[in-house]
Amino acid sequence: MAQETSLDKALNVLEAIAQAGDSRLTALVDATGYPPATIHRILAALTRRRYVRQDPATRKYTLGLKCLDISSRLKDNLEIITAAKPVMRKLMEATGETVNLVNFENMEAVYIDQISNTKSLLRMFTRVGARVPLHSSGVGKAFLAMRPRKEAVEYFRSAQKVRYTQNSLMREDEFFQDLEETRARGYAIDREEFEEGVGCIAAVIAQNGEVVGAMSISGPSSRLFGANTAELAAEVVRSADAISQRLSER
Repeated sequence: MAQETSLDKALNVLEAIAQAGDSRLTALVDATGYPPATIHRILAALTRRRYVRQDPATRKYTLGLKCLDISSRLKDNLEIITAAKPVMRKLMEATGETVNLVNFENMEAVYIDQISNTKSLLRMFTRVGARVPLHSSGVGKAFLAMRPRKEAVEYFRSAQKVRYTQNSLMREDEFFQDLEETRARGYAIDREEFEEGVGCIAAVIAQNGEVVGAMSISGPSSRLFGANTAELAAEVVRSADAISQRLSER
């Protein structure tokens, strides 16, 4: 195992603060296992560089605005977001549901953008930057259905399978039957497999034939699954195809 560097430690502290929302020095010692002197030294550097700030009243540390600046620059440089934004807006207006955009990294789905219907009283929120397992998400299953079976098998057998809900796919035969159905119909369905009461319909996005992301609509299962499911799915597939075309023309 590689020896942990000073940079590793600083990033671990930064991630611990991000995870907690705000933290005192003692909480960071507990979270990381580093000595107080080490934590204090790291916090001083992160504060100086504006990645972290300390509330004078509570003495708690939170992420600094420099993190927001870096995040916004990353989003500005992801061409899939630029290509998808107007299509996502139209999909939200057509379906009335939250629209999500993801990239795939290290065999996880990472939410990179989202548009919610502000007029809806029931909205689903998945934080931008959140990672979800491929086998428990609509976007992930849409992606895996496009991969060679051997790759999907290796992924599923090595993945940490957590029963998030009673509908989480834990058995290999059930999972691959789901992928076959996804492949046949051209879109994936998440029937409360990651979160109780929340459903998802998803389709992949490709650039010149290579999958580069996926999009989905998410909302209460009672709204997504019923007589209008096929119509909603058709809107998602059309939207994903439109983004794929926009990307391939660049």
